[in-house]
This record gives sequence, structure tokens and C-alpha cells, in this order.
Amino acid sequence: MLNFLAYKGFIKHDRLRKIVICLLSFCLLSACSLLEPIKLPPMHYFTLAMPDTDWDCCTPQGCSTILVNPPRANALYNSPRMIYIPTCYQIQYFAQNRWADTPTQMLQFLLVNALQHTGYFQAIINTPSSTYYDWILNTQLLSFQQEFTTFPSRFRIAMRAQLIDGRSRHVIATENFVAVKTAVYDNPYGGALAANLATQEILDKINCFCLRNLT
Repeated sequence: MLNFLAYKGFIKHDRLRKIVICLLSFCLLSACSLLEPIKLPPMHYFTLAMPDTDWDCCTPQGCSTILVNPPRANALYNSPRMIYIPTCYQIQYFAQNRWADTPTQMLQFLLVNALQHTGYFQAIINTPSSTYYDWILNTQLLSFQQEFTTFPSRFRIAMRAQLIDGRSRHVIATENFVAVKTAVYDNPYGGALAANLATQEILDKINCFCLRNLT
């Protein structure tokens, strides 16, 4: 009788030991999975490229200089985050897609290059300094976003340009420009393609604005 009770107690203890081992193993596996780094989708970056231009040698080489100040913008467009408009009056950001730089930084570089291709200026300065310059180009970025309020989506760029006399500091002319291009694809990549087309149109318009008011 004692042997039977001892054997029964051994079986009960062995079962309890196995249950404890299983519970400990489960806890260890759970802890390992919690400590593993969370795998995030890769970030995609897009940029604005220098467009093909027909401005080369369109005018005789000038002797004047122009200062191209960095475009001004509010905080909304002073970030590399890609903005899209899902519906009227609503702003969203693409989670895994960014511009390679802020829109204002990319646009200043392209503005300088576009004006160089006109052949009108002897020198183009992109940072304010003590160097003398004949003209000043100030710009403001008003819109830079992909809009899904229509189908297919569109990319909109709006800018304000202002020419100033470098000597008198008098404003020569001010004008607003808008370029809207349809996206081939309704995604960030399609928006980036449309943004490059809209940028080319804006640059052409600002070139015409400068030459029209300075010649």
C-alpha cells in the first residue's frame, strides 16, 4: 500500500514538474520575441532633378549679377516629409516616403541652375554676402503637395517671385506662379514624377519673369 501511494505521488510530482517546465519555456520564448527589434518597412527618398532646358544661349551674355535668396516657406513646407491632401482642408504625410531634402533647399539649387542656363547673368550668388549684386530674387513657396481630391491625383506647386533692385532696394515686380501636373500613378512615386514636371514649368515661368522685367 505504501509503495502504491509513493508511486502515485511520484507520478503527480512528475506531471507538475513537466507543467512548470512548459510554462518556463513559453515565458522564455515570449521574452525572446519581445526583445527582437521591430522590422519596419524601408524608407523611400525622392528628389527634384535639374530638368532639360531650352534656355541655353537664348540671350547674349550679360554683365549683371543677381542674388537668389533661399525660398521662404512656412513650417509645413520646410520639412522633407511628403505632404498629400486626401480631401479638402485635410493634410497628411506619407509614412515611408520622404524628399531627399526640404523643398526649399531643392528649389533654390534648381532656381540658380535655371537662371544660369539663360546666359543673361554674369554671376549668380546663392548666399547673401558683402559682394555687390545688381538684382535680388526673393521667392516664397506657397504650395508643394500631392492632391487626391481629383482622380487621378495631381501635384501642385505654387510660388511667389519678387525682383528687387540691388542698389535702391526698390521692388521691381512681384508675381505668383502655379503649376499643376497630373500624376501617372496614385502613389508617392507618381507624385514625385508629377512634382518634377511641375518644377520644370515653375522654373520656366520664373526665368521668363526675370528676363521680362530686367531686359
